[in-house]
Amino acid sequence: MKEDEFMSPETAVRVIDALDEGLSEINRIRVHLYGGEPFINLPAIEAMVKRAGDKKPGRIGFVVTTNGTILSDAVIDLLEAGKFDIVLSIDGPAEVHDACRKRVDGSPTHRDVMRFLETVRSRTSCYVTGAAVIRSGWRLLYASEYLRTLPIDNVKAQAVRLAAGTPYALTEEDMKLYQQDLEAIGRQVIKELEAEKVPMDRRFAGRVMKLLIKGEGLMRYCDAGKSNLGITPSGVVKACLLVDEEDAVLGHVNDDVEVWKQAGLKWQERPLRKKCTSCSYLQLCGGGCPAVVPVCGDEECKIVHKECDVANVIYEHFSDKQENLLGLVGIV
Repeated sequence: MKEDEFMSPETAVRVIDALDEGLSEINRIRVHLYGGEPFINLPAIEAMVKRAGDKKPGRIGFVVTTNGTILSDAVIDLLEAGKFDIVLSIDGPAEVHDACRKRVDGSPTHRDVMRFLETVRSRTSCYVTGAAVIRSGWRLLYASEYLRTLPIDNVKAQAVRLAAGTPYALTEEDMKLYQQDLEAIGRQVIKELEAEKVPMDRRFAGRVMKLLIKGEGLMRYCDAGKSNLGITPSGVVKACLLVDEEDAVLGHVNDDVEVWKQAGLKWQERPLRKKCTSCSYLQLCGGGCPAVVPVCGDEECKIVHKECDVANVIYEHFSDKQENLLGLVGIV
């Protein structure tokens, strides 16, 4: 990352102010920091947390996705001060994790990640999600089982999103196993809900809740452009940081907030892919992720459709005891 690609503390402050002003209809705003590695720019994060403290209590919350390789007293103190939720990248045991996640000098990082996790657990009250990327040769079920052995609160294990045939992308056989493993995870969720526990894996929650409230269907896969926004280090506001299309640029944090709000609403109204409009999964799928579908195409549909199928199985299992389904949103 070049020096001019770091967000300045001044821009960080303006991000908090712009979101507070522009998203007045939302009770609680969650600022999710991605990278690269966010903790290489502590001054900007510190500025955000400090500015958030000037807002109404509980108005601004923080989430950070980190590889867990930067550990210092300053990082730990900041995590606790901001009451961060942490998404910690842990692909699996050392031999799996270290095969891809190395430092620039080629040294492994799994031991560092474990040290980071241990320190977070002993010195903060942060909620921790263990996040694994499933690549060719490494199964979703194995990653999920490994994450459950760690002192974390939530499991997030998902397939790498790459075009078919590229390195690490799931092969046809990998995809079959991935879909089988989604079914197995669904059965685990049912067991946890039957025991009146909050499931550690909540990937099916949104779709099951949609079925529960009997809504008219997801108009979109997500609220990108509306209540989900991406902001670049320079302060450019996008519908989503992962979408490259020019019309995904909505404005800048220094603009009048109505500029990027109205542009975001217009972006939300873009037409669905033609094949999506007649798809039987549309009600629960919403047309797929606008960042991933253009890259992965039908391979992404296979994953999302299976997730919809499993969500239906979970919903139907509790047809006579629907109150148990509230465990998916943390209510037990």
